[in-house]
Amino acid sequence: MKKFLLILFFCLIQTPICAVEEIDLEKEHINLDYFSNVYYGNKEDAPKALKLFSKKGLEFDNSIVNSVKINMLYSGHINYVHNKHIGEFINHEFVTVEPGITLKGNDNKTEASFRYNFTRNYDNYSDKFFEKISSLYISQKLTENQKIILGQYSRVPVSVDGGMPQYKQNFISKSQLGRTLGNVMSVGIRDIASYKYLDYDIGLYDSTRYMQNFGRGIDFTVSAMVKPLAGIKENKNNLKFGGSYNTGKYGISYSQYSLYTGFDRDKFHAEIEYANANGYNGIKTSRNKAEGLYTSISYDITPKLSVLARYDIFNPNTQKSNNSTKEYTIGFNYQLFKNMKLMINYIFSEGHNKPTSNSILFATRFII
Repeated sequence: MKKFLLILFFCLIQTPICAVEEIDLEKEHINLDYFSNVYYGNKEDAPKALKLFSKKGLEFDNSIVNSVKINMLYSGHINYVHNKHIGEFINHEFVTVEPGITLKGNDNKTEASFRYNFTRNYDNYSDKFFEKISSLYISQKLTENQKIILGQYSRVPVSVDGGMPQYKQNFISKSQLGRTLGNVMSVGIRDIASYKYLDYDIGLYDSTRYMQNFGRGIDFTVSAMVKPLAGIKENKNNLKFGGSYNTGKYGISYSQYSLYTGFDRDKFHAEIEYANANGYNGIKTSRNKAEGLYTSISYDITPKLSVLARYDIFNPNTQKSNNSTKEYTIGFNYQLFKNMKLMINYIFSEGHNKPTSNSILFATRFII
């Protein structure tokens, strides 16, 4: 019990996960009138240093650059793990310390961005300057629904879970297929569009991940999502289904596909995703054939409190027998404000070739 209370205490005071989104201070009735006015551009005489962090950024007249905005993404959480072979331990993880700058052109169509994660360090990549770059791109809006992006924009959309930013997810950690087959960034050119009934993302990349060893191959990825109920007025149901396909060469040839379905009805939310790989180029590159599946459900008990659960199975090498690992996750999310959420996940993991483990993860998520 003492350990549990200690973890909870540090969770509440030391483990923020911050995301770069809009902050609606007025709706939350937070008494920060001055900063709220600065953020929404209602304080013309505010210091320029503060305007850099406002909703529209520091704006310029008669310039090629219309605005400059600076923001910060910070993430971290506390883990309590019990493993019968290595015992139990508590550790705090600093996942992301990521400042960024965004410039918008005076045509209201051009945007350039640079973001840098000081804490990123993967075992298979050089711990140098380029590995830590999260985004370095220029984009051009073609229409209200479509834009072209050149550079390193975000995660390659290999599966829905693998391509989604962690701070947008309801679980503290990604599924096994998401964090193994995807969850990587590459430099390329992308055509991204969002229409009423269809979203898509088509990209051609250098197959290197995190700007390592350019020129060793080309990567092609396409993802699409259909929204068949989008045209029904006053519809409380939301159904979407789609998938992704990824192929390329990086020392080895690889290809993989995923299939996804998501459904929302009032307070109930569910999703399921399956992925199959004939070689893959994720955080690690592997010739192995792999497959995985996860399904998750959540229910909004109140407008602020949600309960969630996920079943997750993954086999990193289907040519070996009894090689799958299963993870069972249950948790709660509590939305204190629009821009602040408390999270707790309990994860039970078991596999034929891996020791059974129990983990408790605490996190807070808030927006700056």
